[in-house]
Amino acid sequence: MGKYQLPPLKNETTFEEFVCDLFKEIEKTDSYFNTQIFGVKGQSQKGIDIFSPVTRTVIQCKKKDLRKSNTAIQKELTSDFLNDVEKAKELNFEITKFILTSTFRDDAKLQEFATTLKNNVGFDCLYVGWDTLSQYAEESEKIMKKYFPNFRQKRPKAKQIELPDNSLGKDLSKKNYVRYLITRYGDWKQIELKKKEQKFNWGSFQKSIMKRYRATGINHIDIKHFEDVSIFLQKKIDNTIMGKFNKSKGKRNYSTYEDQQEELKNL
Repeated sequence: MGKYQLPPLKNETTFEEFVCDLFKEIEKTDSYFNTQIFGVKGQSQKGIDIFSPVTRTVIQCKKKDLRKSNTAIQKELTSDFLNDVEKAKELNFEITKFILTSTFRDDAKLQEFATTLKNNVGFDCLYVGWDTLSQYAEESEKIMKKYFPNFRQKRPKAKQIELPDNSLGKDLSKKNYVRYLITRYGDWKQIELKKKEQKFNWGSFQKSIMKRYRATGINHIDIKHFEDVSIFLQKKIDNTIMGKFNKSKGKRNYSTYEDQQEELKNL
């Protein structure tokens, strides 16, 4: 539960910028881009407001008139979800996750509907309402300062720990690639564990990587281990049930680092 009950943003463009900045903070990446990559308003965006070529996540933002009834907004968002997911399927690159965000509150029916869409489109679908968005916003001093300055509490500045020059965290593109592989493995492993009604332990897995490379954090791994870390994670992905199935069908389980760099150049 958030502290402030942040008011939903009223400007559509500001809301999109907010969501883009927020997911950069949530996922600790600089790889998200908003609509200028796909065109301006009035042009076909194929269901996309925000996209990350690293996490392969598509985000669509919906600012709603909250004066309408909850039922009316639910119907609108359900229709938006169907239409935008269909448009996103036409994109000529791989999508692993489609997220519909809204200034409307969190809603169980919309969250359940998002889950059912996955079976038809082949990638994860999520609904994230204003309750969740605002809760994450409150955890970021940077977001609060930029979008909700009147609600910002003054906090003592935490002492910044400088990363060593030879650390993975100093190379943004390589750090993001490792994060991409970790996310891919965790998401696919969770698919297996869900059948057993278990949850993937993200913290324990990341600690195992830190122990393997004798680092105090993923960002602190020595850059000389980048290739070895990548191969280690790629093998973990290949050995998941989803990974083995894709390999049997001749499908790729992940992009290479070189592929991602080439895509970023072409954006």
